[in-house]
Amino acid sequence: MATAGPIAHATLIIADATPLVRAYAALGVVVLKRSSIDAATAQRWRQPQLAGAAVTEIGTYGSTLLRLIEQPQVTARPTRYGHGWLALEILVRDVDALAAPAAAAGFEIVGAPADLELSPHLRAMQLVGPAGEMLYLTQVKAPVPPFDLPLSTGIDPEHNVGRLFIAVMSTPSRDAVINACAHLDARACLQFETKVTVLNRALGRAINTRWPLATLQWAGASLFEIDEVIDDQVARAHEGTMPMGLAWVSMQGGEADALREVSPGAWLEMLG
Repeated sequence: MATAGPIAHATLIIADATPLVRAYAALGVVVLKRSSIDAATAQRWRQPQLAGAAVTEIGTYGSTLLRLIEQPQVTARPTRYGHGWLALEILVRDVDALAAPAAAAGFEIVGAPADLELSPHLRAMQLVGPAGEMLYLTQVKAPVPPFDLPLSTGIDPEHNVGRLFIAVMSTPSRDAVINACAHLDARACLQFETKVTVLNRALGRAINTRWPLATLQWAGASLFEIDEVIDDQVARAHEGTMPMGLAWVSMQGGEADALREVSPGAWLEMLG
């Protein structure tokens, strides 16, 4: 099969869409569509309890960024302290300009705008949103080989927030995730070590602690970042009914008939 990609959007399980819609509006992300999940779709997703759930899609200039599924009794999931999807990396034009409105809207800034260790061409801010979801808002100022990344200059000039281009996963084994994704035919797989500041702060590690990482390059300048995190404070991924926060990531291309379990509790939906 052809290489999967690009990443289309991510799905969050939430108790109530209202606070998220309000918070993301401060970043220029607006409601695009409201609907509900029919029983057949819930069964296809292997999550029958989602039948009838309200859905709100939010995004920018007509393109869905996040799909919010309401489950009023959902249990919280501390994202940085569990395996599964860890963060969503979203392309922005000017990351510094988003710091003040994000804080005013109630996002917790866990990493102020700063150039990344990986490259001075990458400047990012790390936030935690109303449902415990973690966001990396990233400004890509110039190409960063060998990675294929979209440039911030490609965002519509009337907006500051662009598309989701990297999905970040926390796992006890990067090799297991790489093997689980083999059928998606990544264009490239790189393995290296680097510091992950938000994890080091959350887990009380020395700020320069380096973690084993891998990246899988997809079509459409999209990536998976796979963070191998082994720490007694990090719980196993939730199995069965999904908790609050990042649930799965949807990609263009590939097979259209199933959700695929990339690692326990981390789901990947392939869209035809």
